[in-house]
Formats: sequence, structure tokens, C-alpha cells
Amino acid sequence: MRPALFIQRGLTLIEMMVSMTLGLIVVGGVLGIFAANSETRRQMDDLSRIQENARVAIQLISRSMREAGGNPCGIPPGTGLIHNTGEAPTSAWWSGGTDFTSALIGYTNGTGFPANGSVAMVPNSDAIIAVSGNSSSTTVINDTPPNGAMIIPTNKGLADGDILFGCSTYSGRGVVFQAGAITAVNEDTLSVSRASSFAGEVAHMEATALGKVSAEGWFVGDNGRGGTSLFRAFIGNYGRPGQEEIAPDVSAMRVTYLLPNTNQYVPANQIPAGSWPNVTAAHVDLTITRIQNPAASPITRTVGLTIKFRNRFK
Repeated sequence: MRPALFIQRGLTLIEMMVSMTLGLIVVGGVLGIFAANSETRRQMDDLSRIQENARVAIQLISRSMREAGGNPCGIPPGTGLIHNTGEAPTSAWWSGGTDFTSALIGYTNGTGFPANGSVAMVPNSDAIIAVSGNSSSTTVINDTPPNGAMIIPTNKGLADGDILFGCSTYSGRGVVFQAGAITAVNEDTLSVSRASSFAGEVAHMEATALGKVSAEGWFVGDNGRGGTSLFRAFIGNYGRPGQEEIAPDVSAMRVTYLLPNTNQYVPANQIPAGSWPNVTAAHVDLTITRIQNPAASPITRTVGLTIKFRNRFK
């Protein structure tokens, strides 16, 4: 009898073609499932990033707007109690305007927004400016106005040239001014000089507490990477304004405002110039567009938040 090895035969051409066809069908199905899973994972990743960007943006904007007009002195803003000196002019975008009456102001479609610096703004997207006296203040141990130094126990992050908010018991007033040199007196105290002498109504105002002015402008601009982002303008150390990217993929911002004794939110261009201190609430809508693959359809979501203002401006 011949060994079994010699009576085995290979596959015929038809059998091979059938096997290859079945194999291709199986492989194609696996590849289809893999592609579908990859697309699902991409979309989930995009949605996750949208939610993350939206959460960060909404939290920061709402906090900034709620604090607008506040100050470490407990002085009601917008009542003639804040005085700006020459080195902190009321015309600067970060000043809050005369007596902080422009501690919050909006710009429909970004028209007239002064704080974008070199960042190109997205057309037809609203913008906001919110100004407050930093609540993180430090006590003034001794002060000798109009041109003497203020002695403080800690600098609370203060730097030469910072724009400061000074509190005083003098007629319940506060003053916005620029710091001069900040030097150590001893291991426990620092000396904060005035960039220029106080003059006029605040010439003899003794500061009892100091805090930095917090000014933030919010707008949507070109991020330089082929997309758009939410940006924050700020007044930084040494009194130098700047801009920084906060949340990528933000493509538009819409802000409407509520005045007392009304039941409808309106855009900024419908708020009379003198009525900003009366605004009681705002509604912010952010449109976020995520484009991961240029060949794929972008994912767009809009998130909104209604903000009740913490500080009344009058």
C-alpha cells in the first residue's frame, strides 16, 4: 500500500479562489468594524474636547463677569468713590472708566473692542470687558501721602509698575494708581512707592489696604494655527496689557444683557451708554467647532450660561 503522504492532493484553483474570496470578505468586515470604531472614537474624543473647552471658557468668563465692579475695600462701585490718577487714565481699556462705572461693558460683534492687541478678532462675535479691584489685598501698615511710600507686610505678588487699587478711610474713598519701586524695608515689610505723587482730591489720602486691579477682556480671535480660540486680554505686571489664548476651537461668542424692570435680554448695542452700571444679568452663548480631520465634517456645539451679577454698579 502506498503511504498516505503520496496520495494527498493540493487545493484546486477554484478552491483557492473560493478560500481567498471568503478570506477577503472576513478581512473586509474586520477592517470596516475597525474603521467604524476609529471614527466613533474620534467623535467621542472631539466631543470630550468640546466639553472640556466649554467648561473652562464658561467658568472663567462667568467668574470674571460676576466679580466686575468689586473691590477689596467694600466700596460700592460707580458712586464716585474711585479716583484714577494720571498714570492710570480712565481712557485705558483696563481702567473701568470713570469711578469704575464701566466695570462691565459689552461690544456687539466686537465693534470698538479696544483690548485685542495684535490678535485678529473673529468678525460678528461679541466681546466683553470686566474690571474689578483684586480681592486679594494686603494691609498698609503706614503711609505718608502725597508722595511717600506705603509700608506693607507682604507684597501679595505685587511688582514695580503694577496698577493698584488703594483703599482708605479718607471719606470712604479708594484710588486706582500705578506702583513705583517696591523694595524690602526689612525681612518682614516692604515699601511700595507711588509712580507719581497723589494730587487733587486724593492728595492727602492715606492708603489702608492695597490690591491689584484685575481687568479682563474676552473675545474670539485667530489662534494662528488655522483655527479660532477664546482669548483673554489682561493688565499684567508692570501695568502692561497682554493677551493669552484660553480655549481652542471657540468660533463665536454671543452675549446679551438684562436691565432692571425688563424681561428680555438685549445685545450690547441696545444698552444705553449710561446704563451699564444698572445691568443685572447676562447670558453668554459660546459656539465651539472641532475640526480634527479636514476631510471629515466638523462637530459644532453651542453652550450657554445665564450669569447673575454679584456686584451692583450703582
